[in-house]
Amino acid sequence: MGKFNERERPFMDRLLLELRDRLVHLGVEVHHLSDQDNRPCLEVFDKNLRCRRVYAHLAFMWFFWGSDNSERYSCHDLEDAAEVIAAAAQAGWPLEEQGHLGPDLQKILDAYPS
Repeated sequence: MGKFNERERPFMDRLLLELRDRLVHLGVEVHHLSDQDNRPCLEVFDKNLRCRRVYAHLAFMWFFWGSDNSERYSCHDLEDAAEVIAAAAQAGWPLEEQGHLGPDLQKILDAYPS
């Protein structure tokens, strides 16, 4: 996913910790940590004990855990975000690898032609 602005870290951590607390309340196993690039994230475990990493993207105000449109949710409503992520974890994460995490800016630009 690459480097990020370290000044954003406290804001990412705050959002992720609040999401973690809500996920724990919903009975989801989740751990707050930093990835190989020192970016804060949550490891969220599904019913089969497979994990996905959930990140906070501050520019778009999303939580995201994959590259598909259904694998992101607004940070503005933590309760709903936790419920969506908990439901996805309860259903079980896909068997394939998590893949590239991060928004595809070209797809976003293509969706809004000028």
